[in-house]
Amino acid sequence: MQVVFEEEDQFDNPLGEEQESRFYSCQVCGDNWLSVKEKTADGECTITFVHQMETAPVLKRVAHMSNAVVISDESVDEWEYFKGDEPVDEAEWEALLSDRRDTLKATCVN
Repeated sequence: MQVVFEEEDQFDNPLGEEQESRFYSCQVCGDNWLSVKEKTADGECTITFVHQMETAPVLKRVAHMSNAVVISDESVDEWEYFKGDEPVDEAEWEALLSDRRDTLKATCVN
């Protein structure tokens, strides 16, 4: 997996809020996604993962947490899953992501 991180993508607000983004690209399945971490002055943190690279639908999931690092699912207070802008349940989201990655792998192999 390749990670692209540039210092100018980090934003510090005088009110104590922070924003940081990173772009990921998987060498195995060809999936690409953007993560945007937003931390408020009161310590709450959300990380939004957006999977979209010429493949529809756009798949998003949002981690709500009190720390700023996703170490495991246990470190996340709550996950929200989206197909486009519509909320979906975790199982449907994971099935859509799996189908998408299977398609991307098949495209890469051919």
